Amino acid sequence: MQILLVGPEKNSFKNLESSFSENKTPTRWLDTAEKALKLIAGEKIDLVIIHEQLPDMTAKKLVENIITLNAMMNCVVLSALPKEDFHETFEGLGVLMQFPLMPGKEDMEKLRDHLARIRRISDQIKPIKGAGNK
Repeated sequence: MQILLVGPEKNSFKNLESSFSENKTPTRWLDTAEKALKLIAGEKIDLVIIHEQLPDMTAKKLVENIITLNAMMNCVVLSALPKEDFHETFEGLGVLMQFPLMPGKEDMEKLRDHLARIRRISDQIKPIKGAGNK
């Protein structure tokens, strides 16, 4: 699994990085949305975790650009917005969940459970015969 962390300060992701590291899951950090989009366009990334404060565009705009590149991309946003405002801002963009600005172990557990559910569902989906599959 390839995980990309996007935000102006790497320190915002320290708890996430240590949790992913414990599970032997590598992460990569970039400080701007522009750098993230270039990476996503050229490499397979499974999950993008985005800080709401980016220097070059809003987190919402980055998510919109990401799903244009890959509609199936899993995104999480670190945001201080109240839940209702967050939902309204990111509605329809397929954001998996909202994390607090400094996520903890409980947040990681929720994310791990959510990703496991997605994996189980996608494993149950079988290709349709005759739909271009060989």
